Amino acid sequence: MVQVKKPKWYVVWTGHVPGVYTSWDVAQRQISGYPKAQYKSYESAEEAQQAFAEGPIDLLPTTSRASSSRPRKPSFDRSRVVLPSISVDAACNMTTGVMEYRGVDTETEAEFFRMGPYEDCSNNLGEFLAIVHALAHCKKHDIALPIYSDSRTAIAWVRNRHAKTTVERTPKNARVFELIKRAEEWLSTNSYVNHILKWETEQWGENPADFGRK
Repeated sequence: MVQVKKPKWYVVWTGHVPGVYTSWDVAQRQISGYPKAQYKSYESAEEAQQAFAEGPIDLLPTTSRASSSRPRKPSFDRSRVVLPSISVDAACNMTTGVMEYRGVDTETEAEFFRMGPYEDCSNNLGEFLAIVHALAHCKKHDIALPIYSDSRTAIAWVRNRHAKTTVERTPKNARVFELIKRAEEWLSTNSYVNHILKWETEQWGENPADFGRK
């Protein structure tokens, strides 16, 4: 049975054209390239309209913050996180070797893409593919945002334009190795302006693209 994705409403407080949007693609255009853009997604139109009227959470008076029913994320020091940006992550079951990866908006956690599952893989392969997928996505849509990954290995592979994996080829992972080949070819034939940054998990908590399966 196919699950229908629930609609979301996107509030842009500070951007090219502030407002409440029902489309992430439209909302993203309002924040892309805008210095210190402020935005967030909500589950209902009423909540989004109220949030827009009240203003950004960090700018609310102390009394308003205390009485607000809007959920807060765990308290991590993310003052050095660059926003807007894209975060990517992969999840791989080390017992079964099943892997998938995705890319999300760092602030709202709205998905840009999700790929998999793939068999006979590793987490590093997923992280590598996720970064290159994000780079290709950004180039296609003319998005010059930084990309966060928590994998130093994958970041190095991208920098060297080669996935130095020890995973053995099998009939089950043939598709993944085809994707790896295409990713390496893309890196060799394309330039990009996006900065690839290390997500510091110990300081900032889990990567926003994390699958939550630890």
